[in-house]
Amino acid sequence: MPLGCSPGWERSRPARPRPVLPRGCDGAKLDAGLTEIARFLSRGAPFDTLAPDELTELVSGTEVEFHLAGAVILSEDGGPVTFLRVIHSGAVDVVHEGRLLDLLGPGDTFGHAAMLSGLPPGFEARAAEDTLCYRIAVAVARPLLDRARGRDLAVGVHEPANQSVARLIRSPTVRCAPDTTIAEAARRMTEAGASAAVIDLPGQDFGILTDRDLRKRVLASDVPASAPVAMVMSAPAFTVTPGRLGGEVLFELLERGIDHATVVTERGQLVGVLDAIDLFAVQPRSWFGTRWTIDRAPDVDALASVARRLPTIMVDLHRSSLRALEIARVLSALVDAVTYRVLELVPMAGALPGDDVVWVAVGSQARRELTPASRARGAIVCSERPPVGWLTEVGEALARCGLDPAPAAMSAGEWTAAARDGDGLALVMLSDHRALWGTPRESLPGLDAAGDARLLDALSERALAHTSPTGFGDASVLGLEGGRGDRLDIRAAAVVPIVEFARWAGAAAGHTEGSTIDRLRAAAAAGVTEDDDTRTLVDAFEILYELRIAHHVEQVAAGEAADDLLDPAVMSGLARSNLRDVFRAVAAAQRTLAS
Repeated sequence: MPLGCSPGWERSRPARPRPVLPRGCDGAKLDAGLTEIARFLSRGAPFDTLAPDELTELVSGTEVEFHLAGAVILSEDGGPVTFLRVIHSGAVDVVHEGRLLDLLGPGDTFGHAAMLSGLPPGFEARAAEDTLCYRIAVAVARPLLDRARGRDLAVGVHEPANQSVARLIRSPTVRCAPDTTIAEAARRMTEAGASAAVIDLPGQDFGILTDRDLRKRVLASDVPASAPVAMVMSAPAFTVTPGRLGGEVLFELLERGIDHATVVTERGQLVGVLDAIDLFAVQPRSWFGTRWTIDRAPDVDALASVARRLPTIMVDLHRSSLRALEIARVLSALVDAVTYRVLELVPMAGALPGDDVVWVAVGSQARRELTPASRARGAIVCSERPPVGWLTEVGEALARCGLDPAPAAMSAGEWTAAARDGDGLALVMLSDHRALWGTPRESLPGLDAAGDARLLDALSERALAHTSPTGFGDASVLGLEGGRGDRLDIRAAAVVPIVEFARWAGAAAGHTEGSTIDRLRAAAAAGVTEDDDTRTLVDAFEILYELRIAHHVEQVAAGEAADDLLDPAVMSGLARSNLRDVFRAVAAAQRTLAS
């Protein structure tokens, strides 16, 4: 009789049709009962990633247990959890003080540490009806699942995005002296089939002359071909080291609005020139064309027309299997470019002091995490407030491009004072900004966690202010206090809590730049958070963005405005399972911070 079953269960069990053995499993090693377990487990995450021999090993260590309705399967005071459970049939309620926190059904997994750490003290997992579970020893499941995860991470190693730039260089390297004539440099480029020439400068520095430079600075400006390349080259050239990954460099080219990078060793030796074309196998080309169109927009009308197309570009990128956080980075770079071009086009910009007004991106735009439903926010740091007329014209132009039309303008000291007085935008500004336009006359405001504990405490309070749901009912979202909702606001429920936690953790580690994941990792490296907790939150954040971007893309493709409201009634079992893990991870991180 299977372990955990009531005495009469096996005799009354209905006959089952002959199960289909998962491909690759050795039928000789599994009896009919274990074959049925293998078939069931192989249909869903995380077991669908196991190799056939790994699935066989897992199933051989799996037991069956049956629980009558109302039976307590798991409780906080039940001792160490040494089993992972998968529901085959029936349902399990996760309850706390009589309130339903989550409802689990067939295919759902429970009992793993990430789930338990996020539940409130005193929880119970109780059979909502007669329930059949597969019980797997953690000692058996963990090494197999860890091995499968490592294999998944290695799948893309040979894709261009994950290859070093040194391996992606395709064109021969053309080198010239600064006094080489433009005609001679162009001839060498043509003979070599290269789109750029590297100019050797004193002190192991390099300049670069590209085919784009020849069109813009020579042909369009009537510069004679006999002139030296030093007159039209770009210097210093943007350089990267040979070990940088193709995907990372492609994003930097997009953000800088350029299409070539010189590859130089740490000792200053030139390896070659990387052309954006070498990287087009990494990601689709359309976003580069859009970036150039933005840069060349002759007026705000033309710019607004390009900006309106950005959501559809995100749809194309998603269809090309670009990862969600990379899509967010592309969108952020394009919005940066639109913002910059607005500031170039507004007529009164020329009347402003060149070293007095700095435009900074704030929040998700600063972190390069914009989505089609995000609000791109900016702020101004200035010694003197810009003219009202200029602010009005900039705001109107931004609004026509679909961006936030009303940035606040204050001096560095005023931003800091406002943050200390409890202004939420000012606090975000200090801990989450990135300069886009202008040259500061004084240092931009920043958050010094060591010098201002009050601001760090304010970030901590923000990190604890958002409570994630606890799980799902049949067609609803369940809250800790027993509330139910028919929509999940994925941003408010899970993205914002992780972002706020990362803001606090990064600031505590002295790291207030980069993405949410950058800050989480910096906090772990500084000992502010534990490595395991950081990995869990990083995984959770990546899952959230995949779900969020997929939802936005579906709406944009249907001609709808993007929002963050997911319908649990149509959510897949895998999405629910992933979100449950995210909710637990957020709750566990907040509990650690609160203690």
